[in-house]
Amino acid sequence: MKILYKTSLLAAFFLLAVNFAFAQTERADGLKFYEQGEYEKAAVELQKAVDADENDREAWFYLGISFARLKKGKKAFKAFSEGDGIKPREPAEKDKNLKIISKPRPRYTDAARRENVTGTIALAVEFGADGTIKFVFPIRGLPFGLTENSVNAARQIKFEPAVRDGKTISQIGLVGYSFAIY
Repeated sequence: MKILYKTSLLAAFFLLAVNFAFAQTERADGLKFYEQGEYEKAAVELQKAVDADENDREAWFYLGISFARLKKGKKAFKAFSEGDGIKPREPAEKDKNLKIISKPRPRYTDAARRENVTGTIALAVEFGADGTIKFVFPIRGLPFGLTENSVNAARQIKFEPAVRDGKTISQIGLVGYSFAIY
């Protein structure tokens, strides 16, 4: 009985390791397709990656941005929501996290002020390896031009790209803008 238990446990660990390896390969393939602008293929591979490892925040965010580029807003929103609930991975010692240098404030519109609109806008932003904002997708918006002003402000963010294995990399992040009437 002990041998059967140990063999079953060993088999379970083996299957988990194989599943994780496949998830890593599918994520890498998905990211490659994304960088090549093949968003449909990227979405297929990244979906496989998150099916295999539902705690892969990076895969969820790239899946979301792939869907956003394919104009599949509901699927993009779902993927970003899933990824947002996962803690980011700790960078390796030689790695460097993305560093935002300046984040311009969006203008509060007169119409929004008149209507007493308050709340927070959430945006998914692709921070390019070259130091430029590549894509902005509103996940949660507000009316009366506040979402549009926030998207425009996010496009003006200045940052230092993340570094992995000595090279700058693109990264998807969530950016929020809060509006309150005082």
